[in-house]
Order: sequence, then structure tokens, then C-alpha cells
Amino acid sequence: MRIPPLRRAKRLRVLEAQTGVHAEGADHLAEIAAPERVAFVAHWTRDSRVSRSVFELIAALIADGYSVALVSAAQGEEPLAWPAAAPQGLTILRRPNLGYDFGSWATALDRYPAVAGAQEVLLINDSLAGPFRPIGHILGHFHNSKADVWGLTDTTQHTHHIQSYCIGFKCQVLTEPPLMEFWRNVCVEASRDDVIQRYELGLSRLLHREAYTIEAAFRYQNVIGEGLNPTVHGWRRLLDLNFPFVKRELIRKPEVTRDGTEVSAEIQRRYGIDIRDWI
Repeated sequence: MRIPPLRRAKRLRVLEAQTGVHAEGADHLAEIAAPERVAFVAHWTRDSRVSRSVFELIAALIADGYSVALVSAAQGEEPLAWPAAAPQGLTILRRPNLGYDFGSWATALDRYPAVAGAQEVLLINDSLAGPFRPIGHILGHFHNSKADVWGLTDTTQHTHHIQSYCIGFKCQVLTEPPLMEFWRNVCVEASRDDVIQRYELGLSRLLHREAYTIEAAFRYQNVIGEGLNPTVHGWRRLLDLNFPFVKRELIRKPEVTRDGTEVSAEIQRRYGIDIRDWI
């Protein structure tokens, strides 16, 4: 996929442009003075529904000892509707739909400054269907990583970078000025393509420029060839490697890859799951 040139329209910082950010229910994360393991899950839906995939992901993170905030830009004004009782201890942060996922993560990091000092911080979005099996091996890989910045997958599409749907920061690197400035300056962008260029690829440029160490749990070399997106074109190989997710895009737009029409049947065969119940 070719990313078009960046637009030059006037841009506002998300933290300045948005209003009405509030906790829905108890703000558990605000009560933790020095969190150790935190996950911010960016969420969007046209109504107020939370998918089973988001529910199961949050439950798995909390079970592994993470303090979790669901940062929701859901368009529905009513309280979020869960497939079962919302996980205990979860913080729900509602915000306007500005800045895409990076806007949600920037909002959460600004609201909870103590999180930057945590030993492990995961930034995840809701673009995954799953997990269809336990994710202890994945969280263990993050926990044991010696890198400054970790991701589930990397890719050489556009340039080598950690894919932004799941990024982890270790050893308080979020307290360092280059990363603090990056998150403070996330702006309201005109399109998803601009977000990819300025923030997904822009974060990669920053990490390389500042010589942060980087690691991916599922390296692209083990999944797919150069220049391809492993989560799209290598979805079956990722499942073989115990990656218990598929991109939700593959279900909604199977034409994005050659064998996209086979995803639902493959999930049914491997896990006995009707994927339609998870998205």
C-alpha cells in the first residue's frame, strides 16, 4: 500500500483540541501512585458496543497483573455495552474521536503521567480479533525482553518498523524527553494515512534516531517476505507460530490478501470458534 504525501493543512494537537474526556465509572488507574504494568487499549465503534475480542484481551491483561484503561472514542453516547460484565478493576476513559489510536494513547499518557514511570507499558488497539487462546507466552516475551521498545510484529512495509497496533515500552523510557515530546505533539490528522506516516513511521524514525533498542515477538523474516504486511499476508503463518489473533480487517475485507476468504474457516478449524461472534 502506497502512503500518499502528507497534507499541509493546519493541525491542532489532540490534547488541545479535545474536550469532554472523562472516566466512565471508577477511575481505578488514578488511584495507583506508582503502577508497574499498565496497558492502554484504544477502542472505537460506531455505537457503544464492546466486542468479545476486546473483552477477552482486557481480561487476559488484567489476569496477568496489568492495570488496564480502555480508552474509548465510541460514537454512542450511552455507557459502553459489554458482552459480559466488564472486567473488575478496569478504567474506562471516554473521549472524542480525534487523532485515531495515537490520539487515544496520547490522551491516556497525559491523564496518567505516573504511567510513564512504569516498568512495562503496552499500547494496544482494537484492530485484532482474538485472542483465541491464552496469551501468557506473548506477555512473557514482553516481560523478558531487554529492548527499550517491543512490538508483537515488525514489518518492512514502507520502512522497517514495529507495527503500531501493539507496542510496549520498557524500563521507564516514556519518561525520556524525545518520547514525552512525541506523545505531547500528536495532532488531529486528516486521514489514517497521515497517522501512519507521522506517527507509526514517525515513531520508528524517532526510535532509530535516538538509538533505542527494538524487538518484535514475531519477526517478519519468520512470517513473510520483504515489503509485505505480516498480519495481512502472513496471517496463516502467524497462526502456525502461536499468534492467537487475526486482523479484524481480514474478516471485513477479505479481498486485501489472496487467501483472505479462508480466514473464518481456518479459525473455526483450529479453535472451534465462529469468528463472527468476536468482532
